Amino acid sequence: MLRFSPGGVLRPSAGPTGDRATTVTLRRQLLDVLSHEPRSVSRLARELGLTRVDVEDALQHMIRSARAGGHSIVVVPARCRSCGFTFDEDKLRKPGKCPSCRKTRIFEPQIGVQRSDPPM
Repeated sequence: MLRFSPGGVLRPSAGPTGDRATTVTLRRQLLDVLSHEPRSVSRLARELGLTRVDVEDALQHMIRSARAGGHSIVVVPARCRSCGFTFDEDKLRKPGKCPSCRKTRIFEPQIGVQRSDPPM
């Protein structure tokens, strides 16, 4: 079983080894999960048993790694349910309120990955 330490490093709960390897494993796990279906940060956190902040940090790194690996990142931006205002795609966190109508009824952004086919 894995747990998050106060410093933000994912560690195996059985022993103190594997700091970097388990963090990379979390990023690969995020890549696998997001390549099947787009998900919000909250949903990922629930599925992985982590906090939203921890998932956001790992997701930022995973997105950079995936782009460098030739994968395409798809972000359906957050949108206000009341007036339809669409937020920027680079914002992965759910905004607090809409800048247009000032209401808090907002759809969370959805993040997905389209894997590139390996060269033959």
